[in-house]
Amino acid sequence: MSQPNSFLRATALLSVLALFTSVLPSLRAEDTAATATDKNKDEVVELAPVEVTAVQHVDTPAVSSTRLPLTVRETPQSINIVPRDVMEEQNLFSVDDILRNVTGVHTAFYDTERPLYFARGFQITDFQVDGIPSYSGNTNQEYDTAIYESVTVIRGANSLISGAGIPSAVIDLQRKRPGKEFDASASVSAGSWNLLRTEIDVNTLFTQDGRVRGRFVVFGETTDSFLDRYSDETSGFLASIEADLTATTTIGVGYQFQKNEPDNPMWGTIPWFASDGSEANLPRSINFSTDWTYWNRESGTAFINLDQKLGENWNFRGSYNRTEGETQRLAVYASGNPNTTTGTGLFLRPGANDSTDIRDNVDLYLSGKFTAFDREHDAVLGWNLNNYESDANTVTVTDTLLNPWSYVIPDYRTYNGGGVPQPIVTKTGASRITHTKQDGIYGTTRLRVLDPFAVILGARLSNWETYVDNYNASNAYTGTTGRAETTSELTPYVGFVYDLTKNVALYASYTETFKPQTQKDKTDNIISPALGTNAELGFKADLIKDRLEANVAVFETKQDNFAIVDASQPPNSLPDGSTPYIGVDGTQSRGVEIEFNGTITADWVASIGYSNINTRRNAVDLTYANVPEHLVRFTINYRLPGDWKRLSIGTGVNWQGEQTGVVTTHPSTLPTAVSQDSFFLVNLFSTYRFTDHFTGTVSVRNVFDKTYWSTLDYPNYGEPRSFQVTLRWNY
Repeated sequence: MSQPNSFLRATALLSVLALFTSVLPSLRAEDTAATATDKNKDEVVELAPVEVTAVQHVDTPAVSSTRLPLTVRETPQSINIVPRDVMEEQNLFSVDDILRNVTGVHTAFYDTERPLYFARGFQITDFQVDGIPSYSGNTNQEYDTAIYESVTVIRGANSLISGAGIPSAVIDLQRKRPGKEFDASASVSAGSWNLLRTEIDVNTLFTQDGRVRGRFVVFGETTDSFLDRYSDETSGFLASIEADLTATTTIGVGYQFQKNEPDNPMWGTIPWFASDGSEANLPRSINFSTDWTYWNRESGTAFINLDQKLGENWNFRGSYNRTEGETQRLAVYASGNPNTTTGTGLFLRPGANDSTDIRDNVDLYLSGKFTAFDREHDAVLGWNLNNYESDANTVTVTDTLLNPWSYVIPDYRTYNGGGVPQPIVTKTGASRITHTKQDGIYGTTRLRVLDPFAVILGARLSNWETYVDNYNASNAYTGTTGRAETTSELTPYVGFVYDLTKNVALYASYTETFKPQTQKDKTDNIISPALGTNAELGFKADLIKDRLEANVAVFETKQDNFAIVDASQPPNSLPDGSTPYIGVDGTQSRGVEIEFNGTITADWVASIGYSNINTRRNAVDLTYANVPEHLVRFTINYRLPGDWKRLSIGTGVNWQGEQTGVVTTHPSTLPTAVSQDSFFLVNLFSTYRFTDHFTGTVSVRNVFDKTYWSTLDYPNYGEPRSFQVTLRWNY
């Protein structure tokens, strides 16, 4: 993998194009002011973080949705923001930990290394860092939260800024940025399954006035698992420097890196059915991986940014990021149906890959205010580019006689991953380099038609193309396949916000999506893009002196021409060995979301969200149709009074309704409907402030040790009870 200095050399010529936008400097200024004020107050107020949480929930601009300077209440979409203090109070170490508690979001897993997230009936595939796309194919990882200041979830479509997408949600992670005062923190965590974790975060000044400043974060974690033999080691860092070149110009450079090295990773599912057609009910801890499997991933992103103020009302902003990643995997998948009497019936099939990913992102835009008809309005005009390249080496997995590798498990009840002959993994020399490029120009405006009424209009014109360059074992180019192209795809965005009172606003929005697809039909032609829409109507309110947010929304999302496996054709029957797909119409979800977030009193912080999603799919689309119709997310944190003022305690309750799905691995080979009853998961967390600078946090997840499936049609068990303890020092 290229080192950071190679990136900087390659991008030096582009630095004049790089721009940066972020809300964190303003938030940090607010935090600094709040801290200065607190020093003059008594100890009770100084120890309470709840006022900061409320401000972040209510006032953080949602720049990821339209790039307009809108607060959460002014944005005509449903938004959740999880700030840094909430991550620390609940020991939320990964984005997966966060999304389990977000209204309307359902989490599941392909296996140990591939989490799945759903919103409004569709999978979430749009991840961003500081508003820039970051999802990077095979090297995408379960993001560690150590280097992020906040995580924003915007439900509904986000095609206006990101281009190609689906009408589910966008996850935007805001990096920690350098501030203008020295600060530092360190923490150590321990917990179930030999969890050991450390984080160090230092904000330093290179000039006395803070014009040149840096932020450096490093983290590391090792842990075993409730799964037999599985363990994981995660490490990473963030290094960034910002400089105010003039009163109107700020430039920044940085690099972030994450590496995952699991041992005995599990690939695939847990068999739902036994060989006689009954439920197998295998143990939660079962893991069919062998002791020589691995699934190593690493990715690094270098970035260079500039923020230029133009006059009183306009800014020129943007960024250039380059992400490079690597994946090496050798894994085994358990197929078949177990005989629960003899332990036979399962066999292992292998999977291996060796690939690198490179993603280049450029985002440039102007934002500002203009006056027309005696009113002030907002406008944004921008262009962005996303160029993605994946280089996959062709790999064979054979036994010692160079036959295709396979292994029959003698008895799954005594299987421990050992004694399985290790296959020979060989790079053939052949490779496939997939190129995907997207660029688009977009514009948005907020027109203040009346004092209480604003109309938001936007449009994006996108170009997208993909193709695969093929090379043989001698590294000679043999041709290009899989070419698909979409040009001048128009994506509109329309919204309005009407202030019924000073604190209550009615809103509505409508946007369209397009999702290019690389699957091919039975005639070996690329399936045309999937097209979708998202419509939302609701109201938002600021309650209890603007400390508590309320949001009620009804929505309808649709998607047509979605590619699924063509069951009428044999698998792997296309000339390149791939499986034919077919585009189907009729994917649709309707629902309602209700949530309250913020501070009830100075000592109570609470959030509660309910979502009802009715998803309807084409009759032949059987996969991933099992999103629960009802979800409840509830969290409350209370700081005790009097002599116990240093202690806060909290609980989180996640409830989901009855869940249905289709399992395709029934012994009869026929798709079979399965279901799971509704259930609660209860979490507890508590923080004790030993001093103003030293705290301890304890959290317990799945307190009652509920056994449940995280997903049905690709069945894997959810995590059992676990605990985590963190000691944290702050400067």
